Amino acid sequence: MASRAAIFDLDGTLVDSGALHHRSWRRLCAELGRPLMTDAEFKACFGHANATIVPELLGRAPVDDEVVRCSERKEAIYRELAGRELTLFPGARELLLDLRAAGWGIAIGSSTPRSNLDFLVPHLGLDELVQVTVGMEDVARHKPFPDVFAECARRLGAAPARSLVFEDAPAGVAAGLAAGMTVVALLTHHPASSLTGAVTYVQGLWEVSAADCARWLGSEECHVCL
Repeated sequence: MASRAAIFDLDGTLVDSGALHHRSWRRLCAELGRPLMTDAEFKACFGHANATIVPELLGRAPVDDEVVRCSERKEAIYRELAGRELTLFPGARELLLDLRAAGWGIAIGSSTPRSNLDFLVPHLGLDELVQVTVGMEDVARHKPFPDVFAECARRLGAAPARSLVFEDAPAGVAAGLAAGMTVVALLTHHPASSLTGAVTYVQGLWEVSAADCARWLGSEECHVCL
């Protein structure tokens, strides 16, 4: 049981994966003979579940198991790229170590498929730092619904009011707030104006310490760290 939980989104929060995901979608588009996903289209869908993205990519309602097949192919491309190129954001490992030393429970709550989590967590050397991972298949509803973060807290044994969420996307911030948690927003891909409701806004995890997290969890003050 954890008295305090730190729950991290994965893509755009712990890992610098945006460009790799975009390349993966574009390769899938090419294989399907569809128009390549633009920068604007990718930015709009980043952080959403594949079940939402694939129909938009196809330009029609999927038939049979098209969503599953397209999703699995896209993620296989992504893991191929990630195995060679993916890196943690600066400060991520240091913050996780600091939180573990301070007795926090740590989870990753993501819209990414379980196959990605099972590959990336050990690949990035996070398996000894992260106690719980919750992915796409583990919940019925995805961000902006609260399910993924609520499940993380449940598995850690932490109350929502004692849980701090780290997110970079509007849907993720909304999910954390809907779960009754305090949210720290990273300005990785979106401006603060589109991440409303966060307790604080930071440029990167290198700015954050376990002491900061303890203060924010008990604070209602919203400020911007620039």
